[in-house]
Amino acid sequence: MPLSYLDSSALVKRYLPEIGSGWVIALVGREPVAISALTLAEMASALGRHRREGHLSIEQQGAYYEEFRVEVEGFTISALTGSVVQQAAAILLQPSAPHVLRTLDALHIASARIVFERARRRQEAVGAFISADRALNDAARWAGLAVENPEDHP
Repeated sequence: MPLSYLDSSALVKRYLPEIGSGWVIALVGREPVAISALTLAEMASALGRHRREGHLSIEQQGAYYEEFRVEVEGFTISALTGSVVQQAAAILLQPSAPHVLRTLDALHIASARIVFERARRRQEAVGAFISADRALNDAARWAGLAVENPEDHP
C-alpha cells in the first residue's frame, strides 16, 4: 500500500463531516499516512475555529482532538528539521514558484518530498500529496508531486 501525505485540510475530514470525508476515512483506514509536525497545531487551529464558529461544542472539540492525537501515533510524522526548512526556502526562492505559494505550503511540500524520498529509499511505494486546498495542490503539482483532492471524491 502506498504512503500518502495528508495536510490538515484533508485530515480534518477524517474527524468532521465535510465533502470528501468518506474518502479520507477509507484512505486512512487502508493506507499508511504521513503528516507534518505542523499538522498537530493546524488540527488544533481547525477544530478551534469550528468551535468558535459554533459548529462544535467544546466537548466535541476536545474529543476530536484527542481522537486525532491518539490516531496520529500510527502516522509517520515529518519533523520540522533544518533540511525541511531549507528545502521549503529553496522552493519559495524558485523563480518559477507559483505566486500564491505561502510559507506553510512550502513546508508541507518539502515535508512530503522528504517523507516520500525516504520511503523510496526503503523501496516502499509512495502515493499522493493529499490536500483540499486547490492553490496548495497546484503548487505541489508544480513541485513534482502526485496530488489528490478529497473533495474530488464526494
